[in-house]
Parts: sequence; structure tokens; C-alpha cells
Amino acid sequence: MARIQTSCPNCGQPMVAEIFQVIDVNKNHQLKEILLAGGLNFAQCQLCGFQGQLPVPLVYHDKEKELLFTFSPPDTNKTMEEKEAALAPLLKQVIDNLEAQDRKGYLFQPQAMLTMNNLVKNVLLADGITEEMIQDQQDKMKLLDTMFNLDGEQLKKVVLENNDKIDRDFFAIFAEIAQRIIASQDEKSIEKIKAVQDMLMAETAIGKEILAESKEIKAAQKSLEALGENLTKGSLLELIISAPNLERVKALTGLVRPAMDYEFFQNFTEKIESADESQRKELVEKRNLMLKVTQEIDDQLQQRVAAAIEVIDRIIESESVEEGLMQNIGLVDQLFVQALSSEINKAEEGKNEDRKTKLIELFQVIQEMTTPPELKKVEELVALTEDSSKLDAAFDELDEEMIEKIITYLTSIISSYEEQAGVEEAENADQLNETLEKLKIVFNELLRKSMKNKMG
Repeated sequence: MARIQTSCPNCGQPMVAEIFQVIDVNKNHQLKEILLAGGLNFAQCQLCGFQGQLPVPLVYHDKEKELLFTFSPPDTNKTMEEKEAALAPLLKQVIDNLEAQDRKGYLFQPQAMLTMNNLVKNVLLADGITEEMIQDQQDKMKLLDTMFNLDGEQLKKVVLENNDKIDRDFFAIFAEIAQRIIASQDEKSIEKIKAVQDMLMAETAIGKEILAESKEIKAAQKSLEALGENLTKGSLLELIISAPNLERVKALTGLVRPAMDYEFFQNFTEKIESADESQRKELVEKRNLMLKVTQEIDDQLQQRVAAAIEVIDRIIESESVEEGLMQNIGLVDQLFVQALSSEINKAEEGKNEDRKTKLIELFQVIQEMTTPPELKKVEELVALTEDSSKLDAAFDELDEEMIEKIITYLTSIISSYEEQAGVEEAENADQLNETLEKLKIVFNELLRKSMKNKMG
């Protein structure tokens, strides 16, 4: 990223903008997402309020796909040689960032893109997205733009006329745009997006289908909540058998997929075999749907895990794990952390010490970033319990607000440890009890200090 002095395309006044001119996918994957979303190098003029994409030379590089694209904005005042000179240092930056073995022939034949749209289209084509798919998405975007500018009967007419074009992909694009509008907290725009959504739900075939699915999911959630502590594989099977329709079966399967294991389906098969002939066909249909839905869920999960592992590999191969993580921080969620833990175990089993070290470093960086300051302080204090003088000194550094936060935190931690200590095996119980005693020492001392502070 660089800060440049440029002129506002609208009013011509000088303005400072932050821009990216090298999109190196293997160094910063997020920039690719921003490019595809049309948000790269956007700037705002403080004088006239102009918002838009700045026309600057760009280089796009993807080492894995061996892609090297260049873009020079149209400028009649510059010769071809001047445009090539502006791209030269950007191309050099790409090559300098590569190891010697990765410097291949494609780097010396960059493909020039005449427009930003053409650049984006070629990136998508390389990802396996066809021109027909791109055109279809553009048509959906145009249709949404039209809808956002209409209301009442005019909106209804356009929705009904385009019923056959409104599918789940259309709703996915709509949902993405809606999220951005809601995040902007623009009340008028939020009202407009809600009006369009209500019309789509009420008047389109897929909208009615999605609305019905939503109602079935809510009904399924209520039936599961009603079971409470009585929710077992047996009671879940009875819910499936008594489900009023296949949509309810689909909703229940999506909500409690982990409970539907081999034993569950074996019990279901036994129920089918012992059922009356009149009921058997319906139960077989429900079981077949569940098998189909669980397979779809498992396939999607595997794809998400594979994508998470790809990001993990990209991060640990970057020059700095912390920088690599920050560039991909939006992709870190619970599944990402689970995939990372699994990869650490695999590296340990395969005795791949180099990979294991990098993975553990990444895990520790994530832990450091996500650990609340109160918990960090608890860990520090517990480590000092065997040295009373150091512990007292650490207590003296705490202000009253932090003391209260740590006490609240410790109350929950101690309760959790006491529950675990009561059910663990002997060896683990001893270790838990030892930690529990240290936690109680810290808790009691902090409580005493807090009371002393309050008494003046």
C-alpha cells in the first residue's frame, strides 16, 4: 500500500489517497477479494464528496495459476513507453518477492488488460467461472439495481415479470448487498432493502420456498428446545418419525447433524423394518432425504476445511506469520482454529517438525490475539503463586477496575475447574486440583485487596 498525491477526477482538487498497485495473491489473498468486489483503490474527495475508484497502473500476480496481468488506465497524454515505465517497478516488485525456483517464463510475458472489467473477468475465468456465469451475475445485479429504484405496484410488476430469473443465487447476491447496507446504518436504504425483500418473499416462487424453509427451521428449533435435557438420539428419532413434512425433516437434520451417526441410522432402519406397510414408504423417504442432506452438509464442511487449510498454508509460508494472519484475519473462525489444531496433530503424527513448529506459532499468535486481557493476567498471577513477594508486587500493579474484572473472571473459572475435578480420572484430577488451589489463592488475595480498597 502507498499514499499518493493525486487529483479528484470530479473537481480536480489535490487529494491524498491510499492505493494498492500490486495484487500478489500468494502474499495477500484479501486484495483479490477486494478487487473482485470492486472495492480496490476507492477514494473520497473531502471537498466535493466524490467517491470512486482511482485510475492507477496495476499488476495482478497469482503464482499458483501462473498469471501475470497488467493494467494501465487510459491516458491520451502518455505514450506507450511512459505507461510501460510506470509498470516496470511494479513488475520488478513481483519478481523480487519470488524465490529463484519460482521465477518462470510467464513472468516475462505479462498479459495487458485494457480495462478493469477485463482484468476482473480474466481473474474469474482462471478460477473456473465462465463468461456465461459472469454475465448471469451482472444481469442479476442490474435487476437488483432496478428494483432498488422502484416501489409499490411498479416494484411488484418487475418482480413478477422476472420471477423465472430470481433463484437462490439471486437471493445470495441480495443478502450480500443487504448486509453492506445494514452495516452503513442508513435508515432510508435499510427501509428500501426491507421493502424489496418483503416483495421478493411474497411474490416469487423461490421466495415463498425460502420463507417456508425459514418457518420449518423455527418450528424444528422449538421442538428441539422443548425436549431440553431429554434430547437423546432416541427422542430425536421420534421427532423425525413424527415430522409433519419433509421440510421439517430437512430442518432437523441441518440443526443436529452431529447426532446423526451410524448408530442413529441403524436404529432408524430397524424402525423402518418393524413399521407397517402403510408407514414404511414415508419413513424410507425421510431416511433417504436425511442421508442426502447429511452428505451435502459433510461435503460443504470438507470444502470449508480444505479452504481453511489452504489459508493456513499460505500464512505459515509467508515471511511473517503475524503479518500473514492479519492479511487473512477475516477468514479466521472456529472452523479455521479446529482445522489448525487438526493440522498440528497430523504434523506431529507424520513427524514433520518444521511444519509443526510453524503451525504452533500460528496457533499461539491467534491465541494471543483472542485471549482477553483478564485471562492473560490470571495466567500471569497463577504462575507467581509460589513466589509470594513477586505475587504481591504483581497485585500492586493492578488498578481497581482490573481487579474487579479478574475477580469476575476467576469466579467462573474456579466453578468450571471444580466441576471438572469431580469427574476426571485420578491423575488428571490431581493436576486440576493443583491448578484449582492456585486459582483460589489468587482469588482470595484479590478479594481481600478489593475489600481493602473499598474500605479506603
